[in-house]
Amino acid sequence: MEEKNLEQVKELINRIADSYDLPTEEQVERMNQLTGEEWNAEDLQMICCEYWSHNSLEETAYMMFHGDYPPVHETELVFWKYKSGVVLDDNMVYEKYRFGKGTLKALEALPLDKILERLKEMFPKWKVEKSDGNYSYHFDSPEQEAYWSDTNFWLFEYGRDLETGREHQLLRFSCHNMSEQQMDTILRCMENFQCPLHSREEEEGEEE
Repeated sequence: MEEKNLEQVKELINRIADSYDLPTEEQVERMNQLTGEEWNAEDLQMICCEYWSHNSLEETAYMMFHGDYPPVHETELVFWKYKSGVVLDDNMVYEKYRFGKGTLKALEALPLDKILERLKEMFPKWKVEKSDGNYSYHFDSPEQEAYWSDTNFWLFEYGRDLETGREHQLLRFSCHNMSEQQMDTILRCMENFQCPLHSREEEEGEEE
Protein backbone atom coordinates (compact mmCIF):
# COMPACT_ATOMS: atom_id res chain seq x y z
CA MET A 1 0.00 0.00 0.00
CA GLU A 2 2.75 2.43 0.97
CA GLU A 3 4.68 2.34 -2.33
CA LYS A 4 1.52 2.07 -4.41
CA ASN A 5 -0.22 5.08 -2.83
CA LEU A 6 2.80 7.23 -1.92
CA GLU A 7 2.46 9.84 -4.67
CA GLN A 8 -1.29 10.20 -4.09
CA VAL A 9 -0.70 10.73 -0.37
CA LYS A 10 1.96 13.40 -1.05
CA GLU A 11 -0.40 15.14 -3.45
CA LEU A 12 -3.19 15.13 -0.87
CA ILE A 13 -0.87 16.48 1.84
CA ASN A 14 -0.03 19.42 -0.40
CA ARG A 15 -3.69 20.12 -1.18
CA ILE A 16 -4.57 20.17 2.52
CA ALA A 17 -1.52 22.34 3.32
CA ASP A 18 -2.34 24.82 0.58
CA SER A 19 -5.92 25.36 1.78
CA TYR A 20 -5.02 26.33 5.41
CA ASP A 21 -8.56 25.18 6.36
CA LEU A 22 -9.74 22.01 8.02
CA PRO A 23 -9.64 19.15 5.52
CA THR A 24 -13.00 18.27 4.07
CA GLU A 25 -14.74 15.05 4.99
CA GLU A 26 -13.86 13.75 1.53
CA GLN A 27 -10.16 14.54 2.06
CA VAL A 28 -10.12 12.83 5.45
CA GLU A 29 -11.86 9.77 4.06
CA ARG A 30 -9.50 9.66 1.08
CA MET A 31 -6.38 9.91 3.28
CA ASN A 32 -7.63 7.08 5.47
CA GLN A 33 -8.34 4.93 2.42
CA LEU A 34 -4.88 5.54 1.00
CA THR A 35 -2.98 4.96 4.24
CA GLY A 36 -5.07 2.44 6.18
CA GLU A 37 -5.00 4.79 9.20
CA GLU A 38 -7.83 6.58 10.99
CA TRP A 39 -6.92 10.25 10.81
CA ASN A 40 -9.30 12.99 11.93
CA ALA A 41 -9.58 16.43 10.35
CA GLU A 42 -7.83 18.31 13.18
CA ASP A 43 -4.76 16.07 13.20
CA LEU A 44 -4.50 16.16 9.42
CA GLN A 45 -4.67 19.94 9.38
CA MET A 46 -1.95 20.30 12.02
CA ILE A 47 0.44 17.81 10.40
CA CYS A 48 -0.11 18.82 6.79
CA CYS A 49 -0.20 22.59 7.26
CA GLU A 50 3.02 22.69 9.26
CA TYR A 51 5.11 20.04 7.54
CA TRP A 52 7.19 22.60 5.65
CA SER A 53 8.52 24.12 8.89
CA HIS A 54 9.35 20.86 10.68
CA ASN A 55 9.56 17.89 8.35
CA SER A 56 9.94 17.18 4.67
CA LEU A 57 7.00 16.17 2.48
CA GLU A 58 8.38 12.63 2.35
CA GLU A 59 8.70 12.41 6.15
CA THR A 60 5.13 13.67 6.48
CA ALA A 61 3.95 10.99 4.04
CA TYR A 62 5.70 8.37 6.20
CA MET A 63 3.77 9.77 9.16
CA MET A 64 0.50 9.32 7.27
CA PHE A 65 1.21 5.62 6.74
CA HIS A 66 2.76 4.74 10.11
CA GLY A 67 1.27 7.12 12.67
CA ASP A 68 4.68 8.52 13.66
CA TYR A 69 7.64 10.14 11.97
CA PRO A 70 10.50 8.04 10.56
CA PRO A 71 13.60 7.17 12.57
CA VAL A 72 16.42 9.67 12.24
CA HIS A 73 20.11 9.78 12.99
CA GLU A 74 21.62 13.16 13.82
CA THR A 75 25.36 13.71 14.12
CA GLU A 76 27.15 16.96 14.88
CA LEU A 77 30.78 17.31 13.84
CA VAL A 78 32.60 20.41 15.09
CA PHE A 79 35.99 21.56 13.85
CA TRP A 80 38.44 24.27 14.76
CA LYS A 81 42.20 24.79 14.88
CA TYR A 82 44.18 26.15 17.82
CA LYS A 83 47.00 28.57 17.26
CA SER A 84 50.46 27.16 17.93
CA GLY A 85 51.10 26.52 21.63
CA VAL A 86 47.50 27.06 22.73
CA VAL A 87 45.85 24.51 25.05
CA LEU A 88 42.21 25.05 26.05
CA ASP A 89 39.25 22.97 27.20
CA ASP A 90 37.36 21.86 24.07
CA ASN A 91 33.98 21.94 25.83
CA MET A 92 34.56 25.51 26.94
CA VAL A 93 35.50 26.60 23.42
CA TYR A 94 32.46 25.00 21.80
CA GLU A 95 30.04 26.31 24.44
CA LYS A 96 31.42 29.83 24.05
CA TYR A 97 30.77 29.92 20.31
CA ARG A 98 27.63 27.78 20.26
CA PHE A 99 25.76 29.98 22.72
CA GLY A 100 27.15 33.30 21.55
CA LYS A 101 29.17 33.95 24.70
CA GLY A 102 31.99 35.59 22.80
CA THR A 103 34.97 34.73 20.64
CA LEU A 104 38.60 33.77 21.17
CA LYS A 105 41.86 35.02 19.72
CA ALA A 106 43.33 31.56 20.33
CA LEU A 107 41.75 29.98 17.21
CA GLU A 108 43.18 30.05 13.73
CA ALA A 109 41.20 31.64 10.91
CA LEU A 110 39.78 28.97 8.58
CA PRO A 111 39.62 29.33 4.78
CA LEU A 112 35.86 28.91 4.54
CA ASP A 113 35.60 29.63 0.82
CA LYS A 114 38.23 27.01 0.00
CA ILE A 115 36.58 24.49 2.33
CA LEU A 116 33.23 25.06 0.62
CA GLU A 117 34.78 24.56 -2.82
CA ARG A 118 36.40 21.35 -1.66
CA LEU A 119 33.12 20.08 -0.19
CA LYS A 120 31.33 20.78 -3.48
CA GLU A 121 34.00 18.74 -5.26
CA MET A 122 33.65 15.87 -2.81
CA PHE A 123 29.82 15.96 -2.92
CA PRO A 124 29.47 16.77 -6.65
CA LYS A 125 25.81 15.78 -7.05
CA TRP A 126 24.51 17.39 -3.87
CA LYS A 127 22.47 20.58 -4.09
CA VAL A 128 24.07 23.46 -2.17
CA GLU A 129 22.23 26.54 -0.92
CA LYS A 130 23.40 29.43 1.23
CA SER A 131 21.02 30.83 3.81
CA ASP A 132 20.19 34.50 3.59
CA GLY A 133 21.72 36.79 6.15
CA ASN A 134 24.10 34.40 7.92
CA TYR A 135 26.99 32.04 7.41
CA SER A 136 25.22 28.71 6.94
CA TYR A 137 25.09 26.36 3.98
CA HIS A 138 22.78 23.45 3.19
CA PHE A 139 23.96 20.36 1.26
CA ASP A 140 21.13 18.08 0.12
CA SER A 141 21.66 14.59 -1.31
CA PRO A 142 19.81 13.72 -4.54
CA GLU A 143 19.95 10.01 -3.68
CA GLN A 144 18.09 8.67 -0.67
CA GLU A 145 18.32 5.25 0.97
CA ALA A 146 14.54 5.35 1.45
CA TYR A 147 11.97 7.85 0.20
CA TRP A 148 11.71 9.42 3.66
CA SER A 149 15.43 9.51 4.53
CA ASP A 150 16.02 13.22 3.76
CA THR A 151 19.82 12.83 3.81
CA ASN A 152 21.50 16.24 4.13
CA PHE A 153 23.82 18.35 6.20
CA TRP A 154 24.08 21.95 7.31
CA LEU A 155 27.38 23.75 7.66
CA PHE A 156 27.28 26.50 10.30
CA GLU A 157 30.14 28.99 10.63
CA TYR A 158 31.17 30.78 13.83
CA GLY A 159 33.79 33.49 14.11
CA ARG A 160 34.38 37.17 14.66
CA ASP A 161 34.16 40.36 12.64
CA LEU A 162 37.34 42.38 12.32
CA GLU A 163 38.07 45.64 10.55
CA THR A 164 39.71 43.59 7.82
CA GLY A 165 36.66 41.33 7.40
CA ARG A 166 35.14 38.16 8.77
CA GLU A 167 37.43 35.67 10.51
CA HIS A 168 35.96 32.15 10.31
CA GLN A 169 37.08 30.21 13.37
CA LEU A 170 34.76 27.26 14.04
CA LEU A 171 32.69 25.07 11.71
CA ARG A 172 29.77 22.87 12.81
CA PHE A 173 28.37 20.21 10.49
CA SER A 174 24.85 19.10 11.40
CA CYS A 175 24.43 15.75 9.60
CA HIS A 176 20.95 14.31 9.08
CA ASN A 177 20.59 10.60 8.18
CA MET A 178 24.10 10.45 6.74
CA SER A 179 26.07 7.22 6.49
CA GLU A 180 29.49 6.79 8.08
CA GLN A 181 30.99 6.82 4.61
CA GLN A 182 29.36 10.17 3.83
CA MET A 183 30.52 11.66 7.12
CA ASP A 184 34.03 10.31 6.52
CA THR A 185 34.06 12.49 3.40
CA ILE A 186 33.60 15.56 5.61
CA LEU A 187 36.36 14.35 7.91
CA ARG A 188 38.72 13.88 4.97
CA CYS A 189 37.89 17.35 3.68
CA MET A 190 38.74 18.97 6.99
CA GLU A 191 41.93 16.89 7.30
CA ASN A 192 43.04 18.43 4.00
CA PHE A 193 42.98 21.79 5.78
CA GLN A 194 44.72 20.43 8.92
CA CYS A 195 41.59 21.22 10.91
CA PRO A 196 40.88 18.55 13.56
CA LEU A 197 37.55 17.28 14.84
CA HIS A 198 37.02 18.49 18.43
CA SER A 199 33.43 17.43 19.11
CA ARG A 200 31.12 14.68 17.84
CA GLU A 201 27.59 14.29 19.18
CA GLU A 202 25.17 11.53 18.15
CA GLU A 203 21.41 11.41 18.54
CA GLU A 204 18.94 8.71 17.50
CA GLY A 205 15.20 9.09 17.50
CA GLU A 206 12.13 10.00 15.50
CA GLU A 207 11.30 13.20 13.70
CA GLU A 208 9.05 15.59 15.60
